[in-house]
Amino acid sequence: MPRKLIRPDRRAEIPAHIQRVAQQLFQSHGYVHVTMEQIAGEAAVSKRTLYKYFPVKETLLERVLEDELANDLAQRNFRIDSQAGFRGSMLRLLHLSAQWCEQHTDYLLPYIRHKFATFDPSAAADKDTGILPVWQMLIAAAQERGELRTDRPAEQLGTYFHYLYLGALMRWLMEPRLDLRQEFDMVVALFVDGAG
Repeated sequence: MPRKLIRPDRRAEIPAHIQRVAQQLFQSHGYVHVTMEQIAGEAAVSKRTLYKYFPVKETLLERVLEDELANDLAQRNFRIDSQAGFRGSMLRLLHLSAQWCEQHTDYLLPYIRHKFATFDPSAAADKDTGILPVWQMLIAAAQERGELRTDRPAEQLGTYFHYLYLGALMRWLMEPRLDLRQEFDMVVALFVDGAG
């Protein structure tokens, strides 16, 4: 039976349509097994159109993961628990992050490779998305409560924390036998207590 072609009505809908199709294919077949040709075929767009919006498969993965993370963060509506303090709040958030990462294991390594390969410092300075603003918010609140040092801005400490987080995440991706929650617990301990 011939497959029904789905044609988006408006030009603005094309990237979102392609992204939805790619996400379904990634979930059904696994990211590494999906080709750009498959995505174009299933989305009923030409390869030229696909490559116009998404020059490589990793750009699609980036959009899919970042949109999913933003939606998940919004749904969780994470609030600072002043009773738990910085350590407790951060551990709670990191354990939620570990759960999310464990559900997206197949996507994380290609996503991180792509992000580092396409890193643009000038664009990164203007971008307030992802998890980094959440780290900064928690750190700023802890600074106000006197839990963390105040001689450095929350933005700087948040960036430092983010790289500790990425280090633990990369270690876990390279050694899957590790417990990601324990790795994240060590990040918080190192950040709060130091390595001394």
